[in-house]
Amino acid sequence: MADVAKLTEDQASRLIKLYESGDRKIQAEINRVLLAGGDPAYYRAVQRNIKAARNTLLVGGREWCDDAIPFLYRQGIVYADGMSFSTGLSAGFGSIHQQAVSVLAEATYSRLVGVDLTIGRQVDDLLRALQLEYTQSTVLGIDSVDTAARRMKKDLAARGVTGFIDRAGRQWNMASYAKMSVHHATMQSFRSGTVNRLLEHGYDLLVVSRHSEACPKCIPWEGATLSITGETPGYPTLAEARAAGLEHVGCRHTLTLSPQEREKEKWD
Repeated sequence: MADVAKLTEDQASRLIKLYESGDRKIQAEINRVLLAGGDPAYYRAVQRNIKAARNTLLVGGREWCDDAIPFLYRQGIVYADGMSFSTGLSAGFGSIHQQAVSVLAEATYSRLVGVDLTIGRQVDDLLRALQLEYTQSTVLGIDSVDTAARRMKKDLAARGVTGFIDRAGRQWNMASYAKMSVHHATMQSFRSGTVNRLLEHGYDLLVVSRHSEACPKCIPWEGATLSITGETPGYPTLAEARAAGLEHVGCRHTLTLSPQEREKEKWD
């Protein structure tokens, strides 16, 4: 059986390292402008540097989505194929799988684009505010730029240079949000490959894995037998389990072929 945790962690770490590096570069640029005073030309240079750093992250994110997600989905397929007693049972990588990979890759990349746009707006707002302070101090003769920079630096220290709040009210910075998104995408890709392949083989009943330190949302489902399609009477569906919290962001549970399906296969 595949070491799912190692597979997903190895793939996730590639993009996480890129985002952690990018986060540090953006923070360094913002700190430079806060220390440098009020030259608008300098602000524009910093803005270009930050835009270049953001673009590097987007390009790297796109490449990662197009590489890691298909790889993990295929590993999920291999994992599913390894559960069968029938050594001759196999299937290709048809349009259903290709479409699933495309959807997963685009959904992950969209999250990365979303955080990029959020950070971009925040950086632009910050530099615009500093330029306004500089203009006012020049026109009015008020030494307000240093005061504003100190105030903004204090605020940024409290929330982080790339800090933001998502729609659910949760606080993130760019690196932590990317880390969360990437870990979720890796597990989701692997599990989707597994489930879709088993369904393709005609199986319906799966068992949820068990592991230590499971969260309250997942504990009720550990060891449970679930129906992928809902067509097997007497079992809750995979969709119902997901709606109740299984496979949430950060969930590490996997799915395996149920004893019932294995027993049926012996007699087929």
